[in-house]
Amino acid sequence: MEAGSKDRPPMLAPGNYVQWKSRIKRYIDTKPNHELIHHCLKNPPYKLAWADKEVSISEGSPVARTERYQETYKNVLQDIRDQLNAEAEAVQIILTGIDNDIYSTVDACPNACEM
Repeated sequence: MEAGSKDRPPMLAPGNYVQWKSRIKRYIDTKPNHELIHHCLKNPPYKLAWADKEVSISEGSPVARTERYQETYKNVLQDIRDQLNAEAEAVQIILTGIDNDIYSTVDACPNACEM
């Protein structure tokens, strides 16, 4: 198994998962958003969902109604956007650190937590 570098994650070789897991964690620690990446590896990803917001019936009116909208990357809070970015980076780090034979095993996993 290659040790990797600051620019490239360590490669996983069959039978060396324990060593690779330790090395990949150390590699992630070199990333600026390492806390979020570790969070993504341990927890299910954030799911964009339907949300409610209060909207005035007319300008200046104290009466409001509730409107439902679909969350998107553009309309969620910055910390949720950061979490979504970290999830994508975690998946990329894992996929970069594995060979093609191992890739087929994890390809079916929808997120970093399940990998």
